[in-house]
Amino acid sequence: MSSRYLVATTVSIDEVSFPDGCPTRAVPGSAGFFAMAGLRVYTDDVLIIGGIGPEYLRRVGGWYAENRVATNGLIQRGNQDVVIRVTYFEDGSRIDRPSLGLDGFHALDPTLDEVSAFCGADTRGIYVFKALETDYLDGLLRLREQYGCRLIWEISGDACVPENVKRVEDYMSRFDIFTINNSEAAQLYGVGDEETILSRLERASRNWIFYRCGSRGAYMLANGRRYFCHSISNGEVVDVTGAGNASSAATLYGLCEGYGPQMSGFLGCAAAAEIIAQYGVPQKMDGRLRARALENARRACAGTREG
Repeated sequence: MSSRYLVATTVSIDEVSFPDGCPTRAVPGSAGFFAMAGLRVYTDDVLIIGGIGPEYLRRVGGWYAENRVATNGLIQRGNQDVVIRVTYFEDGSRIDRPSLGLDGFHALDPTLDEVSAFCGADTRGIYVFKALETDYLDGLLRLREQYGCRLIWEISGDACVPENVKRVEDYMSRFDIFTINNSEAAQLYGVGDEETILSRLERASRNWIFYRCGSRGAYMLANGRRYFCHSISNGEVVDVTGAGNASSAATLYGLCEGYGPQMSGFLGCAAAAEIIAQYGVPQKMDGRLRARALENARRACAGTREG
């Protein structure tokens, strides 16, 4: 059975501990999980696809059930779950200690065949968080041609090195949205000047580029124009983990649902505001949260001059 929005990712069990001495708790995690949550802010019709170990659903499946997120895209593969021990400190910083190395982590990435199995005529968008894995990216482009969906590529930081510039620019020009943050872009281009980076990105692709600037917000570069989407405040900032993933995926929703570049960027900022208001993703993502995020995005967009 196909879904409108697909997130191709590796998922993890995050064992989170805090300095207040409360018992460690297990919650779902990973960049792709936060991306899925960014889409889930705006739509129920989202499916996350990836490999899991034998304990994943037993330990963290409750969040999926409570938020009516299907788990049929989570495919048991192997005898080990990815467990990340996340320790928060009193200053808000954190240390992540993964149970598996990078190879073990990526062994649970969804295959192209697994992603394709959940595509259909009603599939509107696919999010992927990947390094410069050309065979995989090419396969996603073939899926777009087959099903007519839109694609967003959030580049993994380890691919952002100057020797990859030409190949990265080639793929960013072929994906409907390419997303990168300011520190990754500085590493990719070997420069720190924001104006230079923005100009390089604009020359590389006339498709949408969501250039994330942390707490300031983000630029959406589209059709030869530049839009700045300031960050949206939704109360106290508790934990910024996953904000970039969530905001990026939410821009895909905007594009696929017919919103313009600036409004789509603000949909991303509003989704990020919901994600950073607590540790991890919201425990319950309901209609009130959705209405608040949409209203925050609309209000921000209405109050911002284009350019």
